[in-house]
Formats: sequence, C-alpha cells, structure tokens
Amino acid sequence: MKKIVIISLCLSAAIGCSRPTATISGCIAGSENAKITLIHQGATAQRLLDTLRADAGGCFRYVIKQAGKTFDPMFVSLSVDEQSIATLLVEEGEQVRITADKDRYPYTVEGSEGSSLLLLLNNDLYESSQRFDSLMTLVTAAQQRQGNADVPVDLNRALGDVYVKQYRAAVRFLVQHPTSLACVAALNEHLPNGLPVFSRPDDAIRFKLVYDSLSVRYPHSEYISAIRDKYEERFNEMQLLSKMETATETGFIDIKLPNTKAEPVALSSLKGQVILVYFWTSTDKAQLMYNNELKELYEKYAPKGFAIYQVALDTDKTLWAKAVTEQELPWTNVCDGYGTASTVVRSYAIKSLPMACLINKAGDIVAVGLSNDEIEKNIEKLCR
Repeated sequence: MKKIVIISLCLSAAIGCSRPTATISGCIAGSENAKITLIHQGATAQRLLDTLRADAGGCFRYVIKQAGKTFDPMFVSLSVDEQSIATLLVEEGEQVRITADKDRYPYTVEGSEGSSLLLLLNNDLYESSQRFDSLMTLVTAAQQRQGNADVPVDLNRALGDVYVKQYRAAVRFLVQHPTSLACVAALNEHLPNGLPVFSRPDDAIRFKLVYDSLSVRYPHSEYISAIRDKYEERFNEMQLLSKMETATETGFIDIKLPNTKAEPVALSSLKGQVILVYFWTSTDKAQLMYNNELKELYEKYAPKGFAIYQVALDTDKTLWAKAVTEQELPWTNVCDGYGTASTVVRSYAIKSLPMACLINKAGDIVAVGLSNDEIEKNIEKLCR
C-alpha cells in the first residue's frame, strides 16, 4: 500500500511540475561549432531565450519551456554568429526542424505550420527587398552623376512598382491565411528604406480584420493586443482625415485646453490667422531649444497675421508652466496634464513629438506632420 501511495504522489508531482514546451532543432551548413542565438521577438520587445553551441555537423536542439498551463505562441529569430538565418513561429508541442545554409537563402522548415507560412511570406519580402536594394544602388549612382538629390523618374516609378507588388502579395497572404499568426508578421513588414508595407490610414481595415479573426483563437496573445492598438491608431488617422474633409464651421478639429493661468483657450479663438499648432513636451531639451527658433518666427510673422497654439503633452503642469514662464513664450500655450493620454493625441493622430500642423487664414488644415525645417517655408507662403 505504501508503494502505491508513493508512486501516486510522484506522478502527481510530475504532472504538477510539467510545463508546456516546444522544440526547435536543425542543421545549418557552414555553422560547425558556431554560436546559435535564439531570441523571442515579442510584440514590443526582444528577449534572449538562449545561446547554444552547434555540434561538429552544425546541428543543434533547444526546448522552449513556458510557465503556466498553456504555451503562448511566439516568434523566434535564429542567428548564427550574429548572422540572421530565420524567424520561426512556434506553437505548443511543435517539433520545429530547420535546415539551412549559413550563406544562402532560403531555408526549409518542418513540423510547424506557422513557420512554413512565415517562410512563404518572407520569400516574397526577400525578393522585393533584393529588387529594392538594386534600384537604390542605381538611384545613388544616378544622383552622383547628375549632382542632385532628385530620384530619376524611371527609377522612382520602378521603386513604386516594387512597393505595389509587395503590398499586393501581403494582402493576398492575409486573405489566404486569416487564422494564422503569421498575419501579424505580414502587417509589420517593412521594405529596406524603413517604409511599412501597410502604411496608409485606410489599412486600419486590414488590421481590424486580422484582429477580429485572431483574437478569438489567441485571446491572450501579446501580438494580438499590439494589432488592436495599431488598428485603433489608424482608425484615428482615418477619422482625422475625414474630419478635415467634412468640417464646415472651423475646417479643423477644435481644441480647448487650459493655459498657464488655468484659463481655457480654444484653438478656434485664433481663427482668421495663420496658425501653427505645435504639439510638444517641455521634458525634452531639444524641443525647449527649438522654442528659441519659434520665437524668431513669431516675431517675424506675427505682424503678418501669424499665431502659435502650442500644446504640451506633459503630466507635470507645474514644470511645464515654469518652462513657459522662464522662456517667456509670447504665444498661446496650453496643457491639460494628461500627457499622451490627452484627448488631443487621438484627435490629431499624434504618433511622436514634436508634431506640427498648419492652418491657413480660411481655417483649413494645409499641412500636417511638418519637420522643424519645413515649418518656416510653409508659414512664409501662407503669410504673403
């Protein structure tokens, strides 16, 4: 009887201590005794899983273990001596096996449907990236010959064709594989110049469709939460564009926030002037320094009907008010103290700071997202 009890306890302990796993293994030609690095590519951050030493045949094996009762699917990048080889999509219980050559693309993968789909997706992107790089080499050579920064028309058209081809391939992938997490990778594709394949505001619809399809199957996935945030951001951009097109009373989305004296001041109160709506934070030294340039612009163009409505996305209103006072900023300065949680962030689809928006004397938004260098050129035209 004692033996039965002991065996039962051991089995219970084993079951209780078991954790969901998946295995990655493979052989990579040219990687004999090389360092294999496996990194978890999270939705917002990377995490090192492990570094291994390949055997004399360039082969390795690694078991991924996760805490909890279920295994959260993950994207895992594999590199050999810091050289990227592949990205895999690993799910619970999978025995993923990769065969590759360190110096050649592509690789082959077995035992993982998600990783196989990811390979198909990456093949299209690889081809487009190679073509894009080749064209950019021609662009650089042409610019050097001509001594200017303009991209030749034929090459510019060819670059556009590469983008369109990749966009269509990615859309086709989303349609054909709506229930695969590989769609997350498709939505996050970039061409070599950093241009997102899905970069248009109306791509919000595609992000929403992927979210709706995958959130049921993967309700707790960090990747799905990130997709939700992105489609909400793009929907905000779409709404901003829609409001710009349909606004009749002011031509822009009005803002009404407190100034340094806690008095609410509306953006619409400046209507009839050329208005620079400038979103910033007083916690950034570079942005504080740029206020000196804004002062020069203000002094130069204020007599011609120029105004500034500066919105600080700060949480410490005391420090913000102190900065405004110390710099003696003469234009309208407002802040609601909610930082990036302020309603204006969504209203104006603000992705990063600083962000500038120009409104003409008729009350129409004529430019959004201007760089500091572009601001004066546009103000000068509007104040003529």
